[in-house]
Amino acid sequence: MNKGLISVRYAKALLQFAQNNNVEHEIYEQSKFLSSIFFNIPNLHTALNNPMISKDKKRKMIITASDIELSDAFEKFIELLLKNDRVDSLQNIMLAYQEQYRKSKNIFHGKLITAVEIDETTTQTLISSIQHKIKGTLDLEKIVDPEILGGFILEVDFVRWDASLSGQLNSIKKQYIDRNRRII
Repeated sequence: MNKGLISVRYAKALLQFAQNNNVEHEIYEQSKFLSSIFFNIPNLHTALNNPMISKDKKRKMIITASDIELSDAFEKFIELLLKNDRVDSLQNIMLAYQEQYRKSKNIFHGKLITAVEIDETTTQTLISSIQHKIKGTLDLEKIVDPEILGGFILEVDFVRWDASLSGQLNSIKKQYIDRNRRII
């Protein structure tokens, strides 16, 4: 069976369970944290895929890696995944859960990439401006990347605005190369 389909089904079931128990936001925060753990520790996914590691050890690895107090609902969900031998899909399920949660709450996910750290006032002004345009809530992730030299790159769901200095320089370089190609 398709792993993507499995992940979406489990994520929808988890969201339904969480909504029935009024813990959907708590599980959303835990799923975001666990997703970041998978990103920062790629060996965790490899270990969860290893059939030689017992289910009990896999449970302990997930709880230890989480480094936060997991809710009872989330622990029951992990038990269900272990019982059904689906713990290898945990990372994809967490990402699918976040997507389902955002869709149910009309939350848009965004990334703001800047060359330097920006202050909270500027961030809040930007968020409120974007929320007014999208008619929803914006969950903004801030990233500092000095390689963009200046300006910013803003991604909201599948739309990207590149107002970075490096982006503008690359655009000028491309135009210059295109013009010189026509001359030759």
